[in-house]
Amino acid sequence: MSNNLNLLTISEFIDTHDSSLDKKIVILLDEFSGETVSFKKQDTPVPNGKYLSRIKENHDGSIAYYKRVITNDISIKIAEIHGDGNSDDSTEIQQLINEMEAGQVLNLENNRYMLHSPIQINKAIKIKGSSTRSSVDLPPFLITKNNNGIVINTSGVVLEGFGIYNATYYTAAPNDFTGIKVNGTSSNHTYDIILKDLLINGYKTALEVNYLWSSQIQTLKTHDCQVGILVKGKSVNNEISGNTSLAFNFNTADSKGIWFYGDVEKEGWRIIDTLIYGAYDAIYAEKTSHVNFMNSMIDFCQHIGIVLLDDCFNWNINSNYIALFNPGYGIYSANNVVNPLMVRGHKIIDNDILMYKNDNPNVIDAISIGVNIVGSGSLYDDVRGNSVKNFKVYDIKANEGLKTTISNNKCLSVIEPNISGNFITNDNLGTVYYQNLNDSLHLGKVKITYADAYPTTPSSQWKRGDIILNVGPAVDAPIGWVNTTDGTNTWKPFGIINP
Repeated sequence: MSNNLNLLTISEFIDTHDSSLDKKIVILLDEFSGETVSFKKQDTPVPNGKYLSRIKENHDGSIAYYKRVITNDISIKIAEIHGDGNSDDSTEIQQLINEMEAGQVLNLENNRYMLHSPIQINKAIKIKGSSTRSSVDLPPFLITKNNNGIVINTSGVVLEGFGIYNATYYTAAPNDFTGIKVNGTSSNHTYDIILKDLLINGYKTALEVNYLWSSQIQTLKTHDCQVGILVKGKSVNNEISGNTSLAFNFNTADSKGIWFYGDVEKEGWRIIDTLIYGAYDAIYAEKTSHVNFMNSMIDFCQHIGIVLLDDCFNWNINSNYIALFNPGYGIYSANNVVNPLMVRGHKIIDNDILMYKNDNPNVIDAISIGVNIVGSGSLYDDVRGNSVKNFKVYDIKANEGLKTTISNNKCLSVIEPNISGNFITNDNLGTVYYQNLNDSLHLGKVKITYADAYPTTPSSQWKRGDIILNVGPAVDAPIGWVNTTDGTNTWKPFGIINP
């Protein structure tokens, strides 16, 4: 390549095999980017690369090792790539990434890069684009030709500001590919991964994480996939936030927004300021505990907003908007595993839970419930301060014996009863069905329950003024019994029914 500085290109310099040209610093011309660059001679051997490190073998038998002097971010322009969205760029991009050192940054141009094979990242580098929210130019996109996209195999990787999509979308032709995969293992967890301002389209799974710890997923957008975020392995203490948006085609069967897969236990996730739109099940969780789902929106959900299955404990579902497009469950807690160490259940607090359509003739009424708590391990849940509307069976239902506290909810569906459960306080708006003889209503300091007789054994649980209503009223029998003392439990009949 000729130039007005009479500089050799990088390849020309290496191909001279002339030891007299070897200097501590050589100034060369990059034949791909056209930039003037410096290469520094090394005292120790370096790998023979193509872009960042070179080995120069001279005619006199000497060997010189050179590394490119990096003062700023590395531009993708220094690689022999096309960026036309048609020609395969995966080999050259992989070569450049392999030559990078931990901590370095690769900047993508606003072009389309076709990948015929997935990109493997094995060092703690950053790959950065101009942002998927750019209003000036289209952001950089990686395009996969019906294969996986990016595989992260180490900690400390940052991906930011670009898109990746499969050439044929999953919604057009189902596939088994993954856009971005974080590949931790049980013996080698991946830490400090940051995935920010990314757009992933057209895969069966947009993002899969395995054994991910202390990492952040921010402003992620997905479209035309079956699964938005798939969480596998013992993934702990991670956050999904920053207006992350997971959107789905209504016709995609069994789509899931965030799927906590039931292979091993997971815990400590925070899901904040996130939108899940159009999914069949917005959040589907197995073996996942201590999760905060807050200030987020589930909209036009096709089946169930939040599914909590076996070994799910202590979720805090707080201040969210959860809306179903078709009859289903807003929140479904169905844990059948009893954990003796748990001292509290899920907290379902201050959510708006509603259904847009409740007239679908193809869906049976039995699955039209706002909050449905079942399963022997779904104990001690606190359902409080929610607004629930437009369901056909119950607004809130908790199976008997689960010790669910239901308080201060606005149950607005035009049904009776709105609530079925136990430990129901009197500050709920809506009619209540008490399930069994152990159910009680607390009115201030007074407890009201029902039975076919008063207890004969003294118990400290009974206080003066407590009332037991008679479930078998008859002529000359009382309506119920009232306790007149503390401690000794002196029960007196009241309301004798006249013949």
